[in-house]
Amino acid sequence: MKRILIALSLVASVAASAQIDRSIRPTAAPARTPTIAQYQKFQLKNGLTVLLVEDHKLPRLSLSLTMDVGQVLEGDKTGTVSLLGELLNEGTKTYTKEALDEKVDFIGARLSTGGTSVGAGGLSKYAEDLFALSAEVAQRPSLPQAGFDKIKERTLSGLKSQKDDPAAIQSNIFNARVFGANHPNGELTTEASVANVTLADCKKAYTTYWKPNIAVLTIVGDIDLARAKALAEAHYGGWKGKFTKKASFPAPADLSGIQIQVANRPSSVQSNIQIGNTIELPIGHPDLEALRVMNEVLGAGSAGRLFRNLREDKAYTYGAYSSFGTSRYTTVIEASAEVRNAVTDSAVEQFLFEINRIRTESVTDEELRSAKNNLAGGFGRSLERPETVASMAGNTLLYNLPADYYNGYLTRLEAVTAQDVQRVAQKYWKSDKLLISVVGKAADIAKPLQRLGYPVSYVSFEGQPTEAPKFDAVPAGLTATKVIESALQAMGGMERINALQSVNWKQEASIMGITINAEVAFTAPSTLVQKQTSPMGSSETRYEGDNVTVMQNGAAKQLSADEKAELMADRFLIDELGLLKRTDLKLQETKVDVNGEACYAIEIPKAGSDPVVKLYSIATGLRIREARTQEGPQGKTVVNVDYSDYREVGGVKFPHEMKVPLQPGMDLIFKTTTLDVK
Repeated sequence: MKRILIALSLVASVAASAQIDRSIRPTAAPARTPTIAQYQKFQLKNGLTVLLVEDHKLPRLSLSLTMDVGQVLEGDKTGTVSLLGELLNEGTKTYTKEALDEKVDFIGARLSTGGTSVGAGGLSKYAEDLFALSAEVAQRPSLPQAGFDKIKERTLSGLKSQKDDPAAIQSNIFNARVFGANHPNGELTTEASVANVTLADCKKAYTTYWKPNIAVLTIVGDIDLARAKALAEAHYGGWKGKFTKKASFPAPADLSGIQIQVANRPSSVQSNIQIGNTIELPIGHPDLEALRVMNEVLGAGSAGRLFRNLREDKAYTYGAYSSFGTSRYTTVIEASAEVRNAVTDSAVEQFLFEINRIRTESVTDEELRSAKNNLAGGFGRSLERPETVASMAGNTLLYNLPADYYNGYLTRLEAVTAQDVQRVAQKYWKSDKLLISVVGKAADIAKPLQRLGYPVSYVSFEGQPTEAPKFDAVPAGLTATKVIESALQAMGGMERINALQSVNWKQEASIMGITINAEVAFTAPSTLVQKQTSPMGSSETRYEGDNVTVMQNGAAKQLSADEKAELMADRFLIDELGLLKRTDLKLQETKVDVNGEACYAIEIPKAGSDPVVKLYSIATGLRIREARTQEGPQGKTVVNVDYSDYREVGGVKFPHEMKVPLQPGMDLIFKTTTLDVK
């Protein structure tokens, strides 16, 4: 009987389905009203404001203490507040850094510091400890000289590395131009400005900005109002001091027309493009939801017009996106991508085309619906994070929003029309006052950009105006082969290089407490073994004549024909010996600057990827850099490996130091420990 009922139910379902017209889109249901816990607010006698959002679903607690200092202009000591943020984590008057870290680890908590903030989080049963730790760091930091020296040195090293990071360069030059150097958002943290900062400057910043009357403590999690009040009073009630006045800065002026600025990075094989203008958009503004929808359609993700145009249709890039900021102060709306040098000008044209199209043409019903769905889904997922709820509570206070502002988000989002999208696009995209900022190889992109008809200016990596670069052409008749021959001669000459019978070369690098060892062993005429070991594992590549084997963690790796061919191209102790035999090398037409040293650049084709570029000092003839394109989730990036400290051993010059960038501000530096040559 049960089976018959199931069968009848299935028949009824099929019959009902047959009556549905699938060509008609179902009518959207009314916008849901999310349930977001309201914050409770109280204030201590010293002026500290406390916001509490109770959430008893999980036994966890999150504290966030922030100083509402407004905007800060640091001048020739830009970077002071940032250094202070790291220094706050170096211990307190009660705990050394080691003791502080141990206490945090013991309760499985997290503790973070910024120039004007402290955050702590963990299990709610450790509420007393979390309050005590955050209050200790906020009110009684030790600000030690040794910690300051370490942080300053690390910061300077990071800034030096950023000079070779096109994304960091782009951020600097874009902000410097649209905001101006005398605006808090436009001033740059440079090696020179950080070098000016002293421990006394950090201490002054702390005593100036860390005051309870501008502090907001946001508590989210498994705690009730009575206990929150008691703990806040116990740990923050005795904090004294008063911040006097926030500085105010006028909004930067718009650009006069569309302008192009270029930062010349001769080693770039692709251009970093950023296009945008300043806007004024505080949270709570009635245009905000419409602008979110507009941005979703234009370029918030892979479904955006920019992505579909520049990647899927034109294949100029791995991804093209747009975004905008919200703030009490001036912020920006912008679009960006990394594209091949050869299509830089064409990519700029397509950016301008899409920005103009969303201003002048109505978005389709399908685009509008999809954008709303994506935004609504993202909003719902964001509510799972305590930091999102804390941010909402803080924004409600900071921007003087209605208590139910975020509960009404989905309703406001659903009310956005195609006309609203076009209206805000026209209002916020100042299509006649855009900055087009490009970081790339000027020798390849300058003339194509000029054809667009907009003024082109040049800036340094720190945003300072510079003269247009002079593209020094390589001497007539010079070839890639001749450059390679000169490099071999500079190393010691073919006769001495060919006389090498054995080489045992060991290098070592350390980072974050991890040591990596690399070894190269060569035995004439054609045996070469390359090894690398670290706590993460080991690898070995062995060349013997025309054979190559690869071992990873002791196990042999199966190589495809393409993998074997690529490895065999690198089977030489000295790379230039292999390059000398190739006929497909290309010498770039202009000289390239590498850290102030003029170089010749040779492109070595690589199957299925962009060419490897090797750069040779014109002064010494030696190779000082190798640039390889690396593909990752965010697209292509160029990794520059630098060679230096050449020393003669056995009549041949070998580089004794090799720098490999891991990420901005973090380099892996291999130094030679042993080099035996016979």
